[in-house]
Amino acid sequence: MPAFQPPPAAAPPPAAPPPSPWSIPSAAPQWSTPSAAPESTDADLAAGARAAAQPEMPAPSVPGWQGSNGSDVAATMVAPPPADAGRGEGEPTTLMPAWQPPPAAPPPAAPPPVAETMAMPTRPPAAPSAGPQGEITIESGPDAGHTHRAGDHAVRMGRSPDNDVILRDPATSGHHARLERRGEQFWVVDLGSTNGTFVNGESIQEKQLNHGDRVTIGQNSLHFSLIGA
Repeated sequence: MPAFQPPPAAAPPPAAPPPSPWSIPSAAPQWSTPSAAPESTDADLAAGARAAAQPEMPAPSVPGWQGSNGSDVAATMVAPPPADAGRGEGEPTTLMPAWQPPPAAPPPAAPPPVAETMAMPTRPPAAPSAGPQGEITIESGPDAGHTHRAGDHAVRMGRSPDNDVILRDPATSGHHARLERRGEQFWVVDLGSTNGTFVNGESIQEKQLNHGDRVTIGQNSLHFSLIGA
């Protein structure tokens, strides 16, 4: 059997850490009677005057804030634009030209010359018809008393206002009859009237007239005569 050996001695306990100076309560300060303020002397007044005469030292500059990447935060701040930025380099001022009066308007063009008015020769009076002339006189009816001449041009008779001789009675057609000259003789022609045309009481379509014949158109009695007969 092996020889008996005593058990190993136990390790000494760790030493207690020294007490923290903050954990030791400090002794309460003893109240002391305030000492009387020393009286100022001439030396103290002179020292104060010298201290006031010395210039103040500038305060040490405080380093700017450093960003996470080491850049100066104050340097990266955007400065506000100057107050006159709108009138500065962005939009240069355009120089306005000096005012000048507008050019005078050209004088109006002279009007074209007016041609002189030429006197037109007067129309000679119409020569009397070379052929015979006839005349009809209304002896009875609404238009009694009117006289009309017949010559180179035919004379239309009827109730319409576009006739040469207007007969205003209801028995007369609008375009009733026509008196015309054929050579040296006068003829009366019915124009398809409703009540017909009569010469000396005889109904006719057309008939040659002689001096003194009487023509009946509607309610009107006309006397025919040759002028100069």
